[in-house]
Amino acid sequence: MSKKKLQLFAITWPILVENLLMVLMGLFGLWLTSRISNGAVGAFGLVGQILGALQIVFRVVSIGTSVVVTQHHGAGDEAGAHQIAKTGLAASSWVGLATLLLMTLGSGGILTAMHLPAELMPLGQPYAAALGVALLFDSISMSMVAVLRAYTQTRESMKIVLVMNLVQVILSVPLMLGVGSWQGFGLPGMALAMTLSRVLATGLAWRVWRSKLDVHIRLPDWLRLRRQPLLSILHIGLPGAGEKVAFRVSFIISVAMVASMGQVALATHAYVFQAVQLVTLFTNSVGFGTEIVVGHHIGAGALKRANRVLWRAMGWGLGIMTLCAVLSYFLTPLAVAHATQDPEILRLVGLIVLVELVLEPGRSLNTVITSGLRAAGDARFPVKVSAVSVFLFGVGLGWLLGVHFGLGLVGIWIGYAADECCRGLCMAARWFSLAWVPYARRTRQRILAHMQG
Repeated sequence: MSKKKLQLFAITWPILVENLLMVLMGLFGLWLTSRISNGAVGAFGLVGQILGALQIVFRVVSIGTSVVVTQHHGAGDEAGAHQIAKTGLAASSWVGLATLLLMTLGSGGILTAMHLPAELMPLGQPYAAALGVALLFDSISMSMVAVLRAYTQTRESMKIVLVMNLVQVILSVPLMLGVGSWQGFGLPGMALAMTLSRVLATGLAWRVWRSKLDVHIRLPDWLRLRRQPLLSILHIGLPGAGEKVAFRVSFIISVAMVASMGQVALATHAYVFQAVQLVTLFTNSVGFGTEIVVGHHIGAGALKRANRVLWRAMGWGLGIMTLCAVLSYFLTPLAVAHATQDPEILRLVGLIVLVELVLEPGRSLNTVITSGLRAAGDARFPVKVSAVSVFLFGVGLGWLLGVHFGLGLVGIWIGYAADECCRGLCMAARWFSLAWVPYARRTRQRILAHMQG
């Protein structure tokens, strides 16, 4: 592995482009759905919550596979890295197949349980059912692209994601809205476009695996689960998913509290949340890049180098997110003013962007250092801290300030900020105390034992 390939910036910027493309695709889907009807937008949004929950399950495999591949690759254990990659591929195939069955056979029951209005069921149920095949290939392509990143082939993964999204855009318009006298498929057309784009992404990733990684996939590899590699993947992936599940549950509770405050609070929350999605692209991208580089150094036994990379990444993250928070302070109110002239919404946005000046640096610490801990094999500590913090501060403090003391939406946002800062400081203390070092050494020893065996 050349030094150039392990430069944090060279690995991170293609990931940033990938993340930006995925956010833009979500906005494009929302806009395209609005061309059908307001009911279609509602069904699209609710099914999107199901999609987000299922993708957490996909990340169990993709995150675990990516981290363990970086460790083996960093140690020079190419045979072990290939075995992990193939096991991750098989695991993602099985998860995708289970998702296909769930969405095909159970979409109606799921939407009913989520209280989709009966009049929207003819829109939502066919769309959710049609997403089943798309999610099968989404699971597989997500895992394959994660392996490319783990091998530092971030430019190749970026190209695949770019082509995938471009194909989905090109196909979505005619398949949803129709051409000429043909009326199109509506929402199921978007699912079909997503399916075709994911099939293409899987094929492109398979080709790069062969040409760049020298990983040759045989038919049994798509479904064959090897016990020890799978346990290594789940050791990293399950805690990572647990952290995301805790955050999602707490977030849903907080949104329910916001909904109880009225339409103005709910609309303001939606506006600011969309702006935050764009801001957090940078932190998430630096976190992914940190995970890859630190994982390689851990596998190679270069713990001091891994430590330097983490602190450098933390400096990047803090600097970038502080700048983004300042820009958001000025730009978000202007952007919202173009969407609504409601004085109460504009007043609340002005207050919340002040809280964001504290929240975003805390989020940066949390995201970047959690990635480093996971890459070192210390995957359970972030989950334990998150499980306490998101409910103590994100929900508890948010309720206390926002509902009990009447600060409203601002109180909810202060709870978010306290949660991110608490987790960020705990992660920084964990890394600074070197409590991750024994985990990193055990990871290195496990890889060496595998190479010798």
